[in-house]
Amino acid sequence: MIRVVGLALLLAAPGLAAWDSGKLAVPIVIDERPIPYPEFAIYLMPGQEFDVHFLDAIQGGEIRFAGETRAVGAAPLTAPREPGLTRLEIVNAASGESAVINVFTLVPAARLDARGYLAGYPIGSYPRKPLRGLDAYLPPSGFVEVTAENADTRVSPNFRLGQFVSKQDGGYPKYLILRAGLLLKLENILARLNEKGHPTDGLVIMSGYRTPWYNRAIGNVPYSRHVYGGAADIYIDDEPRDGRMDDLNGDGAVNRRDARWLADFINDMSRRGEFGPRIGGLGVYGSTSARGPFVHVDVRGSLARW
Repeated sequence: MIRVVGLALLLAAPGLAAWDSGKLAVPIVIDERPIPYPEFAIYLMPGQEFDVHFLDAIQGGEIRFAGETRAVGAAPLTAPREPGLTRLEIVNAASGESAVINVFTLVPAARLDARGYLAGYPIGSYPRKPLRGLDAYLPPSGFVEVTAENADTRVSPNFRLGQFVSKQDGGYPKYLILRAGLLLKLENILARLNEKGHPTDGLVIMSGYRTPWYNRAIGNVPYSRHVYGGAADIYIDDEPRDGRMDDLNGDGAVNRRDARWLADFINDMSRRGEFGPRIGGLGVYGSTSARGPFVHVDVRGSLARW
């Protein structure tokens, strides 16, 4: 039996507190990806090396990670050998800024059993051949293990790990994939809404990661970006906070036109080049008897609209 997380959980979901607008004056760069936020998350395989430095090369600072302290940029760091969450702390000596990177060491996909389960949690199987031969559709190398203890961990200033778990039934541990590019895109959208006179506390993640098992059970296409951790179905729910999209266009009704308003806002950002290589997909969905309207966003790396 497939069960979708109920309304009460959506209303209580982390990420609906007041919008956090904080950004670093000097972004951190991890493996060539600039990170402008004082808290973020990355996802690495056991023993994987990664590089940390500042976007401004003349900046110096200190890193504290896995019981070791060293200078920023002195040498690559190495993810722990065992899956789990490790805190990476970075201090900019010149500016005095500090940042926390939550490093999730992944559970290798090789640990899936013959049925496609990890620790009793159904994940299913990925298509053997990537769509059109694209790397973005390769089967994942590993999964984040989500527990009751780490589900509330921030993966960016305004989003938490537990918001992105597959909506299938089952207790902890759960497993997911989450792409850093998706979080950067969602934070960008949230910031622009607030900066352009459309204040909102947050974006509700109606659907984030989907296991292939769950994705198939709900009848979705096998190459959905949701199963690769690079998509989110979102809506704004501030006034009133009732588990459905707000009346964004001000016409006194909540329907597909409100999803279209949000999609047009995001598409205008895309046209201005604000997403760079994360231009991705954008879809508009109206209401059904089970849920309100919403917008799909993803980071597939190419333009798609529906």
